[in-house]
Amino acid sequence: MTRVKAGELHLNAVDKGEGEPVLFIPGLMGLLNAWDFQIPYFSKKYRCISFDHRGTGESDKPKNAYSTELIAQDAVKLLDVLKIEKAHVVGTSTGGCVLQNLALDYPDRLRSCIFTNTWTKADAYMTRLQTSRKQIVQAYGTEEYIKFSSLWTCGATQFHHMYENLLALEERQKKSIAPIEVLVARLDMTLAHNRKDELKKIDTPSLIIAAKDDALTPLYFAQELHGLIKGSEFAILEEGGHYSYRRSHNEWNSLANSFLSKIEAIS
Repeated sequence: MTRVKAGELHLNAVDKGEGEPVLFIPGLMGLLNAWDFQIPYFSKKYRCISFDHRGTGESDKPKNAYSTELIAQDAVKLLDVLKIEKAHVVGTSTGGCVLQNLALDYPDRLRSCIFTNTWTKADAYMTRLQTSRKQIVQAYGTEEYIKFSSLWTCGATQFHHMYENLLALEERQKKSIAPIEVLVARLDMTLAHNRKDELKKIDTPSLIIAAKDDALTPLYFAQELHGLIKGSEFAILEEGGHYSYRRSHNEWNSLANSFLSKIEAIS
């Protein structure tokens, strides 16, 4: 991992493997470590890039300026620095919202899109959940926020089957977490994100992957996204929760690999 100057910010990034580039965008936690089960797998065939979002990890943490649009701009600037003209892009959760912005505002930079466990526009359920996360961090601090958030992102199956792995991911977040005002701004950006009325304009080849037991972004969001993006492919994982690409990584990787291989074959 290395810090890269991308526009006005330094972003902590990883660039591994050779071949056609694939950019992996993490979710709200913002840590590139989210893709620990994908980058080693896909870097055998592809050039894999990921980064800590602004406000997370070892990337810069400005006190303001947080939106999914700004993170999309950061992603484009990172591709520019790495001299990558076009890439396959994968986005999970908040990263999937960032990918919506990329597909709408920078379609010429994308070869394909893989959306996983993301949403279109925060509804009453998601608004209450994200508001509760804000209240937790404001009242009890960052460590309680991390523990509370893991209940929703990792889900019961990862606590049961992957607890040590879960703790390791939490440990990096504890060491690098942003100040509370940055966490609040990042939570607010998830509630502000709304490109729903424009999503039907996306014509980049797209795959949407969801998990039946995702408690943070329920299955109906993925179904809605699939209905809005014409010609998109759709796949459902039986379990894994919001981090199903970690819990059910073999199944997730197989789905994504088949899709990417098909795009490569017709390009």
